[in-house]
Amino acid sequence: IRKVLRKIKMLIKRMKGVVVAATSFFHCLHLLIRESEAACLDWCEDEHVPWFNATGVQKCEFVDCDSCIPCLQMRSTALEADFTHEPPMNDFLAKSPWPMTHRNSYAQASSPYRGPEKNEVRRTTFSSSALRNTGVGLITICFSSPYPDGDTAVWASSGSNIIKATTSLQYIDKRPKNEERIAGNLLSGAYTLVDNDNIFYVPEVTLIRAYGDQEENVLTSPIDLKRTFNVPAEHLSGADEIIVGMTITYDGLLAFVTSRGLVGVVSRDFNASYFYSLTGGDSEEVSNSISCDENGGIYVVSSTNMYRIQWTGRELSSFEEDGGWVAKYDNECGLFDGVALGAGSGSTPSLMGTDVDDDKFVVITDCQDVMNLVLFWRDEIPDDLEILPGTVDRRIAGQVPVQFGDTGTDSSFSEQSVLVRGYGALVVNNELQKEDLLFEPAIASGLDSVSPKGVEKFEWNPSTRLLERAWANKKVSIPNGIPTMSQKSNLIYGVSHGRGFWTFIGLDWTTGKRIFEKRYGTGTIFNSAYAGTEIGPFGQLYTGILNGMARMQ
Repeated sequence: IRKVLRKIKMLIKRMKGVVVAATSFFHCLHLLIRESEAACLDWCEDEHVPWFNATGVQKCEFVDCDSCIPCLQMRSTALEADFTHEPPMNDFLAKSPWPMTHRNSYAQASSPYRGPEKNEVRRTTFSSSALRNTGVGLITICFSSPYPDGDTAVWASSGSNIIKATTSLQYIDKRPKNEERIAGNLLSGAYTLVDNDNIFYVPEVTLIRAYGDQEENVLTSPIDLKRTFNVPAEHLSGADEIIVGMTITYDGLLAFVTSRGLVGVVSRDFNASYFYSLTGGDSEEVSNSISCDENGGIYVVSSTNMYRIQWTGRELSSFEEDGGWVAKYDNECGLFDGVALGAGSGSTPSLMGTDVDDDKFVVITDCQDVMNLVLFWRDEIPDDLEILPGTVDRRIAGQVPVQFGDTGTDSSFSEQSVLVRGYGALVVNNELQKEDLLFEPAIASGLDSVSPKGVEKFEWNPSTRLLERAWANKKVSIPNGIPTMSQKSNLIYGVSHGRGFWTFIGLDWTTGKRIFEKRYGTGTIFNSAYAGTEIGPFGQLYTGILNGMARMQ
């Protein structure tokens, strides 16, 4: 009897510890959501229990972290990932789940990290109050490396402001831009990144600005403009030329392209710069961002050509003897109902093939009445390959019409980059069901009668060297945003619209089947407006909205 009583006493003691830890976790999480991190810390200090910051990092000030069951659960959830098909890590990017537009230098827009799954979504709540009044044109939410206390900052650029916030979407600071200088050029500043020094780089017309903390390594520090790079006037072709796209190379330089086809690389201290002009002449336009690989290739799609501009470490070149190349693609379409941001392809080049023995490609959509998904050989073209029937360049490895499941369609169009993971490539439909004369296209795409519908996935077959259709979902609408996917969860995430509501949607990457859909807002203010859906800290979904940000909490 004494042995049994002792065991019961030990069991009660252990259960009490678990209950206290679980209670502290849920109370602390409530405070984080409803009040502030400071309130959370104060309460936990008073109760002598562990506390959690906004990114799910536990501060084990008072108990052993390894003995706290909620902590172990939080930690495993926050770090759960599958790095299969992950591109080589760029050490010069911030160490965060999403440090730049399209997430990495390969511009794949996919993630190894676990996102929300069906069984969790049933009990998920939303930060529908979101971060407001950022200004329109917020495309990317960039997350910094962790600060010394484990917290992460949100950096973003809208058409009128630089924003720094917490991951719970509370303002830290907002710095206005020179709106007279920008003068409606919202595309310049859409593509941004945070480096490994937690410096936030933002193009602004013909400038690149570097922002950081006034007080180094302090999350709550106001924004400080550290330095500015101005593209020398002698390299520019016209008064209307602006910096469009930007990435960071694997040797730590910023690479950019302008609307008139000037490619540049510049050191992050802005003391050294190199330039190269595309060969297509004045008729060539650029309206998308760029990508780069670990071997110095910088990939630029213009209105007429696909380029590999090779950074040799000393100069930029498109000559094959230096590693560069130029390839044509079909460009016979006009601007679709004002949705297109420029002539030619509507996609930032995404890089496919991450392992040593993989076939390696650059992936875009072209510009025909029925657009094609196009794969270009990234490195040398196999000697035994001839030009594919129906294509315009031998470098094209695969070209398949994108029909979104409607084989009889006479038009299709997408203004988003191609989502890539492994040999899979996903395209979303941006062609409005009908032209709406009352609203700008991004706004009109939120009307049920106008909103585009259709998502289609393709797979490269390395055995047959064929690009094949995997599936199409004709009913889903991701009308104007950039989707992402989780390798760990095997789910596609995007912002959808239907029946008057804006929602986060999850689709099965393998089959295209709808797995979940959760409403987060109604009305124009929640329109995703060309923003990317991102998997942020703690596996939460984030997106830009028309005048702010929202997250799936």
